[in-house]
Amino acid sequence: MAIPFLELRDRIDRHIEAVVDSCPYPASLYDPIRYVMRIGGKRVRPLLLVLSARSLGAADEDVLELAVAVELLHTFTLVHDDIMDRDDMRRGHPTIHARWDEGTAILAGDALIGLAYRCLSVQDGPRMGEMIRTFTDAVVEVCEGQALDKEFEGRGDIGLQEYEEMIARKTGRLISMSARLGALAANGSPAQVDALEEFGACLGKAFQIQDDLLDYFSSTQELGKAVGSDLAMHKATYATLKGRALLEGDAAARLRILLQDGRPESVAEIRGLLERGGVPEAGRRDVEELAQRGRAALAAVLPAERTTELGAFSDWILRRTF
Repeated sequence: MAIPFLELRDRIDRHIEAVVDSCPYPASLYDPIRYVMRIGGKRVRPLLLVLSARSLGAADEDVLELAVAVELLHTFTLVHDDIMDRDDMRRGHPTIHARWDEGTAILAGDALIGLAYRCLSVQDGPRMGEMIRTFTDAVVEVCEGQALDKEFEGRGDIGLQEYEEMIARKTGRLISMSARLGALAANGSPAQVDALEEFGACLGKAFQIQDDLLDYFSSTQELGKAVGSDLAMHKATYATLKGRALLEGDAAARLRILLQDGRPESVAEIRGLLERGGVPEAGRRDVEELAQRGRAALAAVLPAERTTELGAFSDWILRRTF
């Protein structure tokens, strides 16, 4: 199957390479940064930024530096998240703290924020002040989301509403930010900027729901990290919260016990309970509802021919199965 947006992804990757290769010294800082950036990934956020700008008539070349900024910022969150969650694998490769050490990983993450702001500062245009505020607010909100994620660990009283508020910050904000930045860089109208941001927010929420479900309904090879890592960290996720809401009686009691124990070897049994409760089907419905809401936001402010690529992008991102 052909990889969608391959040419654009390659251009973004080349731009990332140029940015990190322009920082050769000290190697103890930049070698880990080059390593983590070359591991790759879908490049969801920079692609969304460029496609959002395209939908409003902006040229790709005018926003590539901005696209690199959001990917650098996203990578910072991953590097620090891996330290906090004690994950030794990311995208099928050792994480920075596993390959080097935690101090190196912390410093690399800090430097990635600085490099992201350096790329952002290259951007020019009448909406620069709004772009800086949008970017900075996202940095703060993603940290808030991570703090809530850690705060929720081990708490048995977390509900779906609290979970949704957490992922709106931790995952959704960087994705909605990317769409908003693309719209601002293209000098979109206030209605267009808001609609693209809403599209990104819906996409981000749906993406996180899928990610949570894949932790139980995927494999280490497909996921790029150990299956069951959320369970071991006693994380509140869509899969387990929806399971608690849908299961009853002995099945609900058994799920609570397994989640409290948090043993990775219990993943298979938990998966069976979640299937029994209809959690995968509920997840698919929620993902599709969010996708439709995002498309509706675009349709309200843009002609259909301007939303074709963004619709295809949404379909691609949400194609992951569980």
